[in-house]
Amino acid sequence: MGTSERYVRLTQLAQRAFSGARLERSLRLFEAAESEAKHLGDRALADRAFCNRCVVLLELERLDSEVGELKHVLMRSRDPFTSWMAAYYTSQVYKAEGNVARALAYVRRASELADASGETRAVAASANEHGTLALVDSRFAEARACFEQALRLSEATDLDAMGRAIIRDNLGYCLMCTGEVDSGIELCRDAAATLEGTGSAQYLAEVFQDLCYGHLQRGEFGAARAFGEKALEHARRFQLPTIERNTLMLLADAAMDEGDEESTEAYLDRLAAYYPDFHGMKNFLRAFNVREVINLKA
Repeated sequence: MGTSERYVRLTQLAQRAFSGARLERSLRLFEAAESEAKHLGDRALADRAFCNRCVVLLELERLDSEVGELKHVLMRSRDPFTSWMAAYYTSQVYKAEGNVARALAYVRRASELADASGETRAVAASANEHGTLALVDSRFAEARACFEQALRLSEATDLDAMGRAIIRDNLGYCLMCTGEVDSGIELCRDAAATLEGTGSAQYLAEVFQDLCYGHLQRGEFGAARAFGEKALEHARRFQLPTIERNTLMLLADAAMDEGDEESTEAYLDRLAAYYPDFHGMKNFLRAFNVREVINLKA
């Protein structure tokens, strides 16, 4: 077996191991492929192997140590797909660190490189991640455009029904935040039906939270509270404290607008557990219309 053939074989074995969730084996094989490329004196091939290795390191939550080299690859690589990988995974490092501004800057670059690469999967992955980060940063129009692109490409990339439902939910929330509440609710309802049909109950808490928000925006307080209670149920079941906290804010808002003082107080009492040092929390929430300032995806 020739040396170039050995590189191909190592890469194939690494990809197979990754698909089978044998991550440490996949990592070792990608490392061997990278060493082989360096032995060949092929810098471009070594950079591709390194980026492949970063895919595994992300799953192992050990990618942060490679951010410096990822940036070097991004600067020197002339291959759009390798450059895309470098930008995309640099963004993932900053996302894990909670540095949304830097993550968003790199995912924007990744989106540009994905288009240049002509790889549909790269374009779709970048669009979805770009949308997610823009949404966290309250850039709703930017996020909307990204999710619309990701949804258009979802069929071409064979994205599963669950993945498409999550994109629909995120897009629906974007629409709600930009004045198209009816269309947003329709997308989120469709997402909920799909997730219920596929048995993906762990994702329903967020969708029900978004539907609670949408119906609250329409002044449909009964529907908002019904979806909010569903969101709380799933958030407790799957231990999703951020969704539980956000939903309690929305439910308190709905109960206040309905004039249901008893329920308002009950929701605020439960919410107080999240703010043990904020003694004026109840008065603060009573004074502000929470749904006008909260970003449920932040």
